[in-house]
Amino acid sequence: MTASAFARSRFTRLLVLGLTLCLGGLSAWAQSSVIVVDAFNRKVHVAGNANAKRPVGGLAKIATCMVALDWAEASRVGVNVLAPVPDYATAIAGAPSPLGLQPGDTMTLRDLIYATMMGSDNVAAITLGDFVGRDHLARLGKGGHPMDEFVRQMNQLAKREGCKGTRFTNSHGLENSRPMPYSTAADIARLSVYAASRPAMRFYTNQGTRDVTLYRAGQSLKVGVQNTNQLLGTDGIDGIKTANTAMSGGCCVVSAERASTVLKQADNSSQIYRHRMIVVVLGSANPFYEARGLLHQGWAAYDRWLAAGRPITDKKQMLADF
Repeated sequence: MTASAFARSRFTRLLVLGLTLCLGGLSAWAQSSVIVVDAFNRKVHVAGNANAKRPVGGLAKIATCMVALDWAEASRVGVNVLAPVPDYATAIAGAPSPLGLQPGDTMTLRDLIYATMMGSDNVAAITLGDFVGRDHLARLGKGGHPMDEFVRQMNQLAKREGCKGTRFTNSHGLENSRPMPYSTAADIARLSVYAASRPAMRFYTNQGTRDVTLYRAGQSLKVGVQNTNQLLGTDGIDGIKTANTAMSGGCCVVSAERASTVLKQADNSSQIYRHRMIVVVLGSANPFYEARGLLHQGWAAYDRWLAAGRPITDKKQMLADF
């Protein structure tokens, strides 16, 4: 065997070994977890492996941004305040910031949320957590690390929304912290139903591109953010989040709304009922294809459910399937 042939043979053996190890590591999550739920009455129309605890990668950023938005509203500070990128952000982000964020840069919370939800920027997610966690500790008059406080708020949000199989350990969702974070398709759906109920959050997720501003050394720089959701604008889809790590596999949450139903009441007034479906796919080789198919399946099941004489319910009459 020639030297070049030996080298090619050795490379092939190493490649096969590497793929075997990689697939072996993912074998525990070979089956995807999915759920399709009506956002308004919480009726589950499709589910599979929905309560299995597993890595969800950047889908944790849904909780990150909801905690930040809730804080901005409760504190009355708003989302126009500037937050600095902390020194430790780039060291724990796991990869360079898609926006090129560096320690010392500042951005408004609004633009950080765009970067986090649309572009899945880990440094932006860390910056949100650091700023909100630091302010929360100050208001409580407590010491501690701001990220620990922020993660505590993330887990409190999850608990409040009925999540029983979720543990957040950082604001970006990567599996590079100990203990490792995890969630379930059903819990991510619970958080997504809450997120979709907030018009502000939908505004952060339904744009294909967005220019944001970062401030560095006294200068303002315009940076474009690209939405990672390939289904945006298809079949009424207007959000919410995608994720893909070596451990989570392909994940996405899509939210889609269709035309409302208007029903005449006995007093001749009209009652409007909205229809929104949330689809969660975890650990898929093709999450976008799977999510679109599940959305169609969910609407078909929803229509059969209504045709069987089920009432259209509003938030005051939630079925609360999950």
